[in-house]
Amino acid sequence: MERRELLCTAAVSLLAAGGPRALTHRAVDRAAGVPLGSTSNLFRTRQSLVSAVVDSLVQADHHRLGRLEGESPRTAEGLATALAHFVSAAGTTGQEYARARQALLVHASDAPSSAAALAEGRSRLIAWGTDALRSIGATRPEEKSALIVGMVDGMIGATVFMDLPVGESALASAITAIISDP
Repeated sequence: MERRELLCTAAVSLLAAGGPRALTHRAVDRAAGVPLGSTSNLFRTRQSLVSAVVDSLVQADHHRLGRLEGESPRTAEGLATALAHFVSAAGTTGQEYARARQALLVHASDAPSSAAALAEGRSRLIAWGTDALRSIGATRPEEKSALIVGMVDGMIGATVFMDLPVGESALASAITAIISDP
């Protein structure tokens, strides 16, 4: 694991466990088991650290979503089922990432530059969804992707923070309805 990835992984864990206040350069150094000053050497400011963490979270989402592409959903139903499974998995294997993302959202309310980094990350996910929807011939792919990303975010939040179960088939049906709407 390269140093940047190691530090971002430690930062995600800190955010997930302790919220935005837990994210300091020194705390990341300690959590990553690297010499003090290593994080500030790579990420000079808190904002550059936050931006790197947002990028890391988006890359993790793209990696998990890339597995969906590997399954090559070619229909609205196939893509919707894969996305519903993605949401379900976030309630188990993806909890730390969801908690870290939520902590960054809280931080963003007081830090416009963090909000901008999160908005850029969301735009990248919407672009992924737009491409996936275009590949299956959906109409209005940009609009539908933004709606689906919002729905998926909300369902992940309900699963992780309120311990609500994901009804994969019901979620897949709702996503299919969005995709299939003319």
